[in-house]
Amino acid sequence: MTQVQTKLEDIRQLDRLFERSIPPAFLDENQHVNVQYYVHLVEQGLVAFFQRVGLGEAYAAADEIGNFALEQHIRYLAEILVDDRVSVYIRLIDLSPKRAYCMGFLVNDSREELASTVEVVMMNVDTQLRRGRPFPPAAQAKLEALLQQHRKLPWTAPVCGVMRV
Repeated sequence: MTQVQTKLEDIRQLDRLFERSIPPAFLDENQHVNVQYYVHLVEQGLVAFFQRVGLGEAYAAADEIGNFALEQHIRYLAEILVDDRVSVYIRLIDLSPKRAYCMGFLVNDSREELASTVEVVMMNVDTQLRRGRPFPPAAQAKLEALLQQHRKLPWTAPVCGVMRV
């Protein structure tokens, strides 16, 4: 596992794609924000990310195409608590004609710390055939432009090192 130290000022070079306060409903029986909500919060950022490149709800509804998660790696770095304000940033790590490898950063803005990273490999899928399908050309072009932009960032993404598109 990579031991890259990522700074908040680096992460904030990416677009903030989602933010909210943590409600009491996110607590489990141990009065701890449950693991599912760390993933859920990053997923909300991914939804916004894919919406921006034309792969959101309208795209999925129009042609029975959608994005499926194939693999995830979650790293918990700091606890988030009820009423903490959090935000999500997404960095595109790699891309193929059918798959996108993204890293989500869940930042605890109330405490000024990185709470979690979630790496995910997504695949564009024909939901009728249940098979991978290339991204539409316009979306692929936007993704490729974002990939080039993200590769020019002056900091290394703290990837786990085992995931690939």
